[in-house]
Amino acid sequence: MQHVKITRTQHPVGHGGFHSGLISIVEGRPDGIRTTSDRPIASFSYVYDCGSERSDAFNSELSLYRAASLGVTDVLFVSHLHADHINGIDRLHAMAPAKTVVVPYLDTVERLLFVLSDFEQGTVSRNSLDYFEDPVAWWLSRGAQRVIFLQQGGPDDVPPARGGEPDGPVDGPSGSRRIELEEVPQKRVPASRLATYWRAPHGATDEQLIPADPTSREFESGSFIAASGSYLQLEWRAFRGDRWRRGDWILLPYVHPVVDATRKRFLTDIKKAIGLRGSDKVKLAERLLQKLRSVEGAKKLIDIYSRHFAGGHNSISMSLYSGPLSRRSEERRDPTTSPGGWHSSLEEPAYGRFFWQPGGSGWLSTGDAALRQDKWRRPWQEFFGDFGERIAVMTLPHHGSANNFHSDIVDFSGLQFALATTVEARNRVARLRETLGEVESKGIRTRVIDDERLARFTVTCERSMS
Repeated sequence: MQHVKITRTQHPVGHGGFHSGLISIVEGRPDGIRTTSDRPIASFSYVYDCGSERSDAFNSELSLYRAASLGVTDVLFVSHLHADHINGIDRLHAMAPAKTVVVPYLDTVERLLFVLSDFEQGTVSRNSLDYFEDPVAWWLSRGAQRVIFLQQGGPDDVPPARGGEPDGPVDGPSGSRRIELEEVPQKRVPASRLATYWRAPHGATDEQLIPADPTSREFESGSFIAASGSYLQLEWRAFRGDRWRRGDWILLPYVHPVVDATRKRFLTDIKKAIGLRGSDKVKLAERLLQKLRSVEGAKKLIDIYSRHFAGGHNSISMSLYSGPLSRRSEERRDPTTSPGGWHSSLEEPAYGRFFWQPGGSGWLSTGDAALRQDKWRRPWQEFFGDFGERIAVMTLPHHGSANNFHSDIVDFSGLQFALATTVEARNRVARLRETLGEVESKGIRTRVIDDERLARFTVTCERSMS
């Protein structure tokens, strides 16, 4: 009997972010019990964020991931560009290179905010300036073959529909959209792959990016821009030559909108400082780069940034849902004995495996999403709200900082665990204990994923595909 196994891990790398997922089609028992007869037929892997302030802990976890992924990362999702979320990317590309990268789209102003934030904190580097100048070249120079820039959410950007049966056969070639997993060794049966469902972008962009084509059968190399609501879905087949079938599992990224009056006033003052009139985005980028490369020019821009964003700015950050597309009510009552249902387990290094109720575990990672204020939290809640019964694990925004947290974000009906990726004893996070207390008051268990080996948090979900 064949079943799909999804293993996701929040790695204990200290203050930072390193989440990995491995999706496999396995021959063996679908009851969640590993046996020596279990044989992975094909697999693919993804990473969400890749960085840490503790290089020793990060390097150890990256070595473990490399072994599990066979040295390949099919998709790298990057929530945002803070150093503790991306400073391990070069090492990832050296050990388990990512061919596809999904990252939030940042216009000239948003890229400038990131650079000035780094300047203000004393962490600016040549990397920051290179990304400001040409984000496409920055990613391609690191080995990526395709880069998808995801726009912020808008009124028409809704998640995929959850009605109907997600495990039906895929339509003919003209109706399928997929990333072929050419990295899978030819001696293994190509039993799983990712289907891509991109949405066409809205509005104009600063770069000459290729608009994502929702009807395209193939996904070529290059740099693309897609609207929020785009997603990836599992496809599988039992044997070579069999028809591909959609699996009940998706990877759904979302960038909540960050638009406010402060940014508009900031841009107005920036234009005055560089003597620019009108809305020519190319000239804006060129003049800003000239200023950033001079000490006096950069200081003037930093002063403007500090006046408008005295406590730092709410950075654009991409969340990622990894989990079933179907509703829990659509499953059979006992998925451990009947095909079609998900069951999950939490691997506890010191105690073995902990099983919870059937239904499958959706995992919602939030990066540094600014969810404290209503105007940013509500679009995010509306987008992911329909998956509330599926979301069992959440990685708290900004490592659990009270500045990004609101108690409403943990009101998903299926939520069981909330994780903070930091080292609590070092007081790196604003009022972390306050956040954890609010979460626990709602009956949700919390974990601090620090840099200790036993803090590793791994959830395995399985279901029959026959």
